[in-house]
Amino acid sequence: VIDSLRATSTMLTAFENGCAGFIPVATIEEARELAATLKDPNFLLGGERGARALEGFQVGNSPRDYSSEKVKGKVVIMTTTNGTRALVAARRAGEVFIGAFLNLSAVCRRLEKSGRDVIIACSGEKNLFCLEDFVCGGAMIACLTGAGSSLVMTDAARAAKILYEHFSPDICAMLEGSEWGQYLEGVGLGKDVRICAQVDCSDLVPVYRDGKVFLDR
Repeated sequence: VIDSLRATSTMLTAFENGCAGFIPVATIEEARELAATLKDPNFLLGGERGARALEGFQVGNSPRDYSSEKVKGKVVIMTTTNGTRALVAARRAGEVFIGAFLNLSAVCRRLEKSGRDVIIACSGEKNLFCLEDFVCGGAMIACLTGAGSSLVMTDAARAAKILYEHFSPDICAMLEGSEWGQYLEGVGLGKDVRICAQVDCSDLVPVYRDGKVFLDR
């Protein structure tokens, strides 16, 4: 599952900074109800709507929110506009991995090792196509279908790979030029876009299983 701007990139940043895990939920109400039920200081509320942080939530959906001081050893109950909804929708898959440009090669190695058919789920924007996730998916497909690969691509996968090859010389420019990238820049979150444009800066591959995202080392 990919939500490169920003949920899956934010999760990876959080895990790099010692976060213990995430519980993704689809709605704000679910997040608040779960936090109220748990009443545990080791759980934080995180998320956004329209890129804006939510009232009463300790962290938003910016990678810069997830410093080690805030999230080390904590579990974040998270709800975002698109990414957590996509994760919840994928929960019945045999294995679910968290992907972004940040862990591109690492997640591809994990997919190859799994030996399964692969569905790359792009979170998109409110159930519509978005450029950044499609290109990130294309980057994964290019990685998975390298020399010696026997994988067979769907037409959608082939199109994503072609689009990635077009944008590959400058991923940051692609993200900044995307509709959501421009929106984030307009609301003062342009630094997040540039963080999310980093390729292969993480070797972590979080998994989503039994309702929780965690590192399965």
